[in-house]
Amino acid sequence: MTTASARGAWLLAQRILAIAVLLGLWQAVVASGVLPSMVPGVGAVASAVAASLVNPAFWQALGMTLLAALAGWLIATVVGVVLGLLIGSIRFLDRSTSILIDFGRSFPVLALMPVVIMLLGSNSRMEIVVVALSALWPILIQTSYGARRQEAAVADTVAVFRIPPMLRFRRVLLPGAMPFIATGVRISSAISILVAVGVEVISQAPGIGRQITLMQQNASWDLAFAYLLFTGFVGWTLAVLLQRLETRALTWKRQTDD
Repeated sequence: MTTASARGAWLLAQRILAIAVLLGLWQAVVASGVLPSMVPGVGAVASAVAASLVNPAFWQALGMTLLAALAGWLIATVVGVVLGLLIGSIRFLDRSTSILIDFGRSFPVLALMPVVIMLLGSNSRMEIVVVALSALWPILIQTSYGARRQEAAVADTVAVFRIPPMLRFRRVLLPGAMPFIATGVRISSAISILVAVGVEVISQAPGIGRQITLMQQNASWDLAFAYLLFTGFVGWTLAVLLQRLETRALTWKRQTDD
């Protein structure tokens, strides 16, 4: 076994051990009676997860949540990248929109839900709009930061050789901003799923969030916890896939840093 393989195996073992310790603490606290009786144990949640995997209603609800989350995330990605590149590359826009961007990223988007529901109704379109508004800011901020963060030597070379705007965009601006864009997209992917579930819990729009609320109303706490854990697992899986895609796509950046 090579050194890299041994290091990867040891890291995997550490992560498994951490999860096992966390589950053990969870079961011990539940068994001690400190938590309310509605909190299920590890075994009950595991059984509920297994039952959910063969339940068509669960997969239908999960699919609706993922569809709304991915749609809002894609809209936020397109809008955030385009606006971020414009704002970051044009100094006037960068200065004039700084207050608006700081306000927008600090504003609780879920507070707009009553207005959005009044305009669009409690449906998937409303959910997509709220997700897009929530996921927009990490992408916009990261992209604008990457667009204006250029090395002095590169900026001087562009100015001296009078490189055309489109060539500058393709060869200088976009490659330089790509690592920051990738980070913003990865962060917003987790936000989109969390917001989608939160919107469904609050508005009772169809999806996994509504199913969680129904399970709580029926006192099926094991299923409610199972849905929550599975949603978190889906978000984690998406983040891992994006991390690997980023690593493959930006191999040149890693080699440059090394």
